[in-house]
Amino acid sequence: KDSYYTRKKKHKLFCKRAGIEPTIGHLKSDFRLGRNFYKGVFGDVVNLLLAAAAYNFKRAMRVLWLLVEKICGTLFSCNIPQMSTF
Repeated sequence: KDSYYTRKKKHKLFCKRAGIEPTIGHLKSDFRLGRNFYKGVFGDVVNLLLAAAAYNFKRAMRVLWLLVEKICGTLFSCNIPQMSTF
């Protein structure tokens, strides 16, 4: 039987893994990490680095897009009353 400390340590590791698993799943499905087409251990490293770079680039572009939307929203949200022609 595990001690209280060991159980808490295992629980913390399980929670950390549960947070990482969706990221790995997205890398496999969206960034072609499921099958490696490069040869050898060096090919494995290259494939992993390319997938991670694409994932990080997509995240950075998303943050940049949200920032542009926020800036445009504040610039063009001036509530100027329209003057009627009548």
